[in-house]
Amino acid sequence: MSVILIDFDGTIVEHCFPKIGMPLPNAFETMKDLKAAGFKLVLWTCREDYGHLISSQYLTEAVKFCAENGIEFDAVNETILEHEFRPEDCAKRKPYAHYHIDDRNLGGFPGWDWVRE
Repeated sequence: MSVILIDFDGTIVEHCFPKIGMPLPNAFETMKDLKAAGFKLVLWTCREDYGHLISSQYLTEAVKFCAENGIEFDAVNETILEHEFRPEDCAKRKPYAHYHIDDRNLGGFPGWDWVRE
């Protein structure tokens, strides 16, 4: 099955870091359709949690926000285990995927309606 890496800020939600912006039109509906079609979804974001500081749990907040909107990712900032092809002792700096959905693509993010098509 195909794996899709999906960015958070500017792709799933409007840019408002460190806050969570409003969802982009059709983001969650399209991700639900992709999951239903059998795609594996990986949240691939620069958001991180900073130790035990409750006010700095940016990654946890993003994952929770997506779950509250009906999306559970198959992995977060890492490769899905069944798709890992590198040796166990190898550095795994970049997750493997068939597709990347990100607002920093050349030409910008075309929107979730384009992704659905």
